Amino acid sequence: MQNKKLYFLHQKIKDKEQNKESGFTLLELLVVIAIIGALAGVVSVAVNQARIKGRDAKRTGDIRQLITAFDQYYIQNGSYPTGTVSAAAGGGKLSDPGAFNSSAEPMIPSYIPMVPVSPTPPDGNCAGSGGGGNEYWYESALDGSNYTLTFCLGKGTESWPAGIRFASPSGVK
Repeated sequence: MQNKKLYFLHQKIKDKEQNKESGFTLLELLVVIAIIGALAGVVSVAVNQARIKGRDAKRTGDIRQLITAFDQYYIQNGSYPTGTVSAAAGGGKLSDPGAFNSSAEPMIPSYIPMVPVSPTPPDGNCAGSGGGGNEYWYESALDGSNYTLTFCLGKGTESWPAGIRFASPSGVK
């Protein structure tokens, strides 16, 4: 009988030792969690930077497409598109239906398939900048002899640096 008690006692001690060796300590778990958290932070920063570059690439492509469309319009009509924005002192959002004589018809679909909209959210200092903040802002002379297209880049591209940029018949500044 005493041998059985000793055997069970010995078995319990042996089981406790095995259980103790087979698990992770709290410290080990915390170290692993901290490493995973640091890696997640680095990856999220890299992904965010890639998103900003992607939005800037879209803005750059949109502006190049608009410049080409405005140039084609000018070649065929002898002036740039006008509308309610030409009468306003500060221009207007390009996405506003009144930007081109109360409709976008002079431009769509002959010169551009659709009026592009700036991607969101705004990047860098674009939130409150320029005439339209994050929007593309269009101004034209009353007679259609000139235009200015204001836009903002968050980080910049190979072609244009970050910040508020102005496109006109003379180029992008």
